[in-house]
Amino acid sequence: MKKSFFITLLSIFVCGQAWALTDIEISGEADLNALVHLLPTGEAGETEFRVPSLLLNFSVPLKEGNLLYVSFEGAQKRSETSESFMVNTREAYLDLVSIFEGVSALRMGVVPQSWLEAQYEDVNYRFLGETAYGLTEKWKYETYSDLGAGFMSELPGDLGEWSLSVVNGEGRDQDSAGPHKEGALFLRFTSWNPFAITLQYIHGTYEQYGDEVAAKERIQASFLYKPEDSKTKIGIELLDTHDPAGAITDGKMADGVDVVSLAGQAVHGFGGSAFTIFGVGPKSEVMLRYDYLDAAVGEPDKNLQTGIVSFAYQVTEDVKTALAVDHTWYADNYGKGIRDASKVELAAQVLF
Repeated sequence: MKKSFFITLLSIFVCGQAWALTDIEISGEADLNALVHLLPTGEAGETEFRVPSLLLNFSVPLKEGNLLYVSFEGAQKRSETSESFMVNTREAYLDLVSIFEGVSALRMGVVPQSWLEAQYEDVNYRFLGETAYGLTEKWKYETYSDLGAGFMSELPGDLGEWSLSVVNGEGRDQDSAGPHKEGALFLRFTSWNPFAITLQYIHGTYEQYGDEVAAKERIQASFLYKPEDSKTKIGIELLDTHDPAGAITDGKMADGVDVVSLAGQAVHGFGGSAFTIFGVGPKSEVMLRYDYLDAAVGEPDKNLQTGIVSFAYQVTEDVKTALAVDHTWYADNYGKGIRDASKVELAAQVLF
């Protein structure tokens, strides 16, 4: 309800300030997938057609350099009993820059997480579907955006950029009426081109699992090699997490890992990802990626591994296609009914 009210206020704001607007930029992205399941055995050979994401973005320049940005995302939502296509507000924020000197902004509204925003700007294979999402979004340790506010600026000495944000901590699909919020400090060092180092620390508190294990923590680090005049990209990402076992179960984090036996305890997770992208022609490139997660450090057989191989072809400037194969291996004690899975898919990313 609060989010609907917030979006209504944004609409009123836009209409009421129409005299102050310049050119409104409208853009979007359609992700289209056709896939064939290889594993598990019960789904082997099944074919699916999906629209993992459909984005529509409105960038509204305001007076004195301020900006209003609204993005809607349509995506398939699955449950155990049904499947539907739903449209939600992905981002809806005001960037207030006119009150600051230099490259700084105060951002308020449904704000994107700085880490994922930067990651998808550098390497965006999200159109392949959830398997290729950023680690925190893929394993549901974080949502892409949340209600809150943040401040972003440049680091001294042209070292890079930083941001500090405070959000509800419940994701953009849920309200949080409680006192506990989630804070994030983001640092990105880009002065050592073609290398970039990114760090993020997130701390929050859950309100329903007991004070002794209420802490929510994310520690992230990444290294990216990205030459300006080359298609080659090499990246490594590390992720460290702490959550109550109940939050992991209720939030369906970490691909549904079974931590019921750890009820009332804090669970430590550790994961990482390594990838490389290299060109094999003027319009073609190959992407290799490996993800690893130990969802409950110290517990036996609570880890998973995913490998992705993709061959992509840039049909035109706004249309990219890819043929990809992925496989996920789960340890024997990962979760009830969870089996190794793999698929081959033909995907397209259409920008407009």
